[in-house]
Amino acid sequence: MLIDDLLTYVSDGRPHLLAEPLAGWLASSRRFAAFVTTFRDKIRKKIRATQDRESILDLWLELETAHALHAERTLSVQYEPKHPGQGRCPDFAVSFTTSLTFMVEVTRLRPEAGEPAAARTAERLADVVCGKLGQLLPQHSNVVVVGVEAAGLGLPDVRAAMLRVQQRAEANDQTLFGRHHFRDRADFFHHQQRLSEIIVRGPAPRSGEPLVWANPQARHPLPAKARTALHRSLAG
Repeated sequence: MLIDDLLTYVSDGRPHLLAEPLAGWLASSRRFAAFVTTFRDKIRKKIRATQDRESILDLWLELETAHALHAERTLSVQYEPKHPGQGRCPDFAVSFTTSLTFMVEVTRLRPEAGEPAAARTAERLADVVCGKLGQLLPQHSNVVVVGVEAAGLGLPDVRAAMLRVQQRAEANDQTLFGRHHFRDRADFFHHQQRLSEIIVRGPAPRSGEPLVWANPQARHPLPAKARTALHRSLAG
């Protein structure tokens, strides 16, 4: 399918804020164009459903991440795979060569009014990640990619925020469990240990080395070679 025809199809022939960046990504990557062709019905449905600015930017980050992943020849990407017995699943199943498949969930920290301090941004990021733990798959490495528009966030901020979450769980914080639908401390850590790492992508244009927090309690850390390929793809 030609790029113009593909764009017309996924946008339903209507103007959309994603049309211009999507055209650029399609033109720059045959692998991404093949991905969009394969999942064109899913992408079309998502574009139809995103009309407000924040939802459009959420989908923008999701598709931008897919485009970035396709820059690495050792990675192949499946969109929203289904797994038996699992409700919502991560956005992407990413295969590294033929030896390993890991999961990537993409989310965006929507901006807050004013200029929040880095510590506040990190607390919000940790809360967003906790909300994603229920989607992570057992017996897999799971990575959560978070787009953050605010500048100034550093690894010490993220590390401190994730440690505070852990301390709250260890102290049986019922507010934490109730907010994110965990039964108790054991249930929280059962899911938290599925998280391999958090990758923070900074303000657009998103380029340069991403900020990475590796979960020291992860049951399935991302193997070194796959980790290198993933980080390289997201560095742009």
